[in-house]
Amino acid sequence: MHATFLAVGLLTLPGALGTELRRDGYSFRPPKGFHMVRWEQYAGSRVGAVALDPDAPRALSAALTDGEGPDAATLLVSVVGRGFSASPSDREEFASAVMQHYQRELGLSLAAERVERLGGVTPRVEVLGTLREAGQVRTVLVAGLASEGEHAVVMVSAPAVRWQALEPQVRASLETFRHEPPSAGGPVPRRVLGALAGTLAGALVVSYTAWRRRRLRHAAGNATS
Repeated sequence: MHATFLAVGLLTLPGALGTELRRDGYSFRPPKGFHMVRWEQYAGSRVGAVALDPDAPRALSAALTDGEGPDAATLLVSVVGRGFSASPSDREEFASAVMQHYQRELGLSLAAERVERLGGVTPRVEVLGTLREAGQVRTVLVAGLASEGEHAVVMVSAPAVRWQALEPQVRASLETFRHEPPSAGGPVPRRVLGALAGTLAGALVVSYTAWRRRRLRHAAGNATS
């Protein structure tokens, strides 16, 4: 209840959240200062696409960041081609799927600190944890948002020293998340089609670590030029 009132209060603060983003059957307002990044580096990726069913079609749908270099925070939204109720019984199963996703698909060790189910217009299950990458401790929040047919997973990663200041905006942003019901008989969403094609073709899962290393090398190159 406290978290819900906090999020509602934040939504009324000028500048707390950015402009609404609408993609692939969902919409939400990201935290202020987050912007979409160039999509080419994410093509075919399933980073952040946590699924209870490992055979479910899934793919990254949107990638946002609030800056450049190792101190930047990132927000990824993935679409999974299965329904998710975010019920109390899903809580531990989703947490287990998050841990397996990081270990098996990203090659990272995530230490979970809290797992909880939150209600609201769009119920969700959240996993909050930390990981160490390139000598830096980062806080990670992974949220599975309830929806029928297909659902979204939001993954936010930020340096641990920034998390306390960033967390209220992240949670306020999640409160704005809405799924848009597909029209009857309409086409399959393009991101799900892309996920199916990637699965059939044996597309390589783009490692979150590899992406971070590219950004670090790019930042280092700019610093020395």
